[in-house]
Amino acid sequence: MQPAQIILVILLLLDLNLTLLFKKQFFLCADGFTVQPVSINTTLNSTVNFSCEATGDYDVLNFYADGIQANREEIRNRGFEVTITETDGVVRGVLTAKANGINNNTNVTCVASSLSILPVTSNTVFLMIQGLLDSVVDLDYTFINGSSVLLTWTAPYTLDNVPITGYYIVNGLVNVTTTNKSIILSATNPDPCILNNVSVSPINDVGIGSSNNISFYYETVPFITPPVSVSLVVDEQQVLLNISIKITNLCIGEYPNNVTVIILTTNNEIQDSTSIPTQVNDQLMITGVITVPNNLNTFIVNVSLSNNGGEFLVTYSIIFGIIAPVTEIVSMIENCSTINITWNAPKVDDSISILYYNLSIYDDINDQLLKSITVNDTSYQFVDNNLFINRYTYVITGVNELGEGVSNKATISYQRVPRPAKENTVFIKLTSTQNMLTIVEFNILVILECTGEAPNSATVTVHCNDTGSIYSSSYIIEYTKQPNNITGLVSIAQYQECTISIVFSNEAGSSEPFILSIGELVWCLHYIFKYYVNRYISSS
Repeated sequence: MQPAQIILVILLLLDLNLTLLFKKQFFLCADGFTVQPVSINTTLNSTVNFSCEATGDYDVLNFYADGIQANREEIRNRGFEVTITETDGVVRGVLTAKANGINNNTNVTCVASSLSILPVTSNTVFLMIQGLLDSVVDLDYTFINGSSVLLTWTAPYTLDNVPITGYYIVNGLVNVTTTNKSIILSATNPDPCILNNVSVSPINDVGIGSSNNISFYYETVPFITPPVSVSLVVDEQQVLLNISIKITNLCIGEYPNNVTVIILTTNNEIQDSTSIPTQVNDQLMITGVITVPNNLNTFIVNVSLSNNGGEFLVTYSIIFGIIAPVTEIVSMIENCSTINITWNAPKVDDSISILYYNLSIYDDINDQLLKSITVNDTSYQFVDNNLFINRYTYVITGVNELGEGVSNKATISYQRVPRPAKENTVFIKLTSTQNMLTIVEFNILVILECTGEAPNSATVTVHCNDTGSIYSSSYIIEYTKQPNNITGLVSIAQYQECTISIVFSNEAGSSEPFILSIGELVWCLHYIFKYYVNRYISSS
């Protein structure tokens, strides 16, 4: 082989090795550049340039896009074009790129090479392409008044160095452009029945981006104030006002967005001021409930309405008179089964009359409702043949055209201290024995006729002057309609002055003792005498 041929083979081998080296990007770090490419953020369809300049040690420059040499056809078809120049021994290159969608996020490098030294590679940079912007966020509005609205929003994301040049607002038939992130929209003689639709779109060099939309009604005061209803409800000891506003005949822009309820005394002193929610229900009603201060029996309620258009022309006002509680609830029992109840009517305003009273009667012992009735007067009488209920609770409520007033209740016990025993129900038999003793036999007949003074126990005591108390015993009396017999025996020495005492008791107390003198006993084997004493007659 000739020397020239040998040199040619060596050059071919060197060129092949360099090509393989470039393709595998086994390059040195980027110390051989005076200018390196930088990342570029740009808008869609724009044209950008990546610049690269090597030191004088290098005489060849190449660009790579996504790791592929930029002068290859597949890269050129994506809109890339390479321009290389050399001036005074310095090689400069420019990679021109079309910012179309396929080139977004393309990585770009520059490689400088020479036959005498190893090639070097620049830093990897990126082409980032911003298209049309997404819609603005947090779009909201605030009323300045009924015909002016402040519209605000937050800018969408955009690439660094790719500015948002403005915002395009479509307000009905009016189009407005602003560079601010807020704008005041105003209308002359706005129609509260027409929904106002507004869209906001960001703008950059590509064009108008996606829109965000919001709708609202301009607000005005209606010519006719909607009907307002206020009803009073008494819930046990709490007084409530039910507020309802009928807005059927209003346009949405005429709806009140503030409802204020003021409670005043008859001297126009404000006792409470509160607002109710203005949410509209399916029946096109605004409703709310407020509590009336407990210290008010007669008061004035004012209801005022407003929206961003101003105060409504008419303020609803009404005087309420809550019936106060009745007083002095008293009850007595007659003839063992007839119960009378009386009470004092509460004081009311002359213009507010009491229609009737609701009376509920409870068995307080068993906590059971017995009856509920309507009473037109301040007294009531009823018969109860159940003798063994002795405690009732009465709940009395006055009623007028506004509804029930404040209730009052009283629990009354009909149990009284039993009366002392009397004639014809106590029987005593004395029997003398041969061992100087006298046997005293007693039989007490107890008949329960009336619950009020019925005893539940009896105590029998025998007392002699010489020996003192020689006998004392208590007996339980059952609450039955059948007679109770109390019997007993006691032995006493003969020839003594003795007495027998009977005391009846219940939860209310004890009766006066019924005392019977037995007298000086005479010695005889079968000396018997009998005393007949009326034991007990109950009445109420």
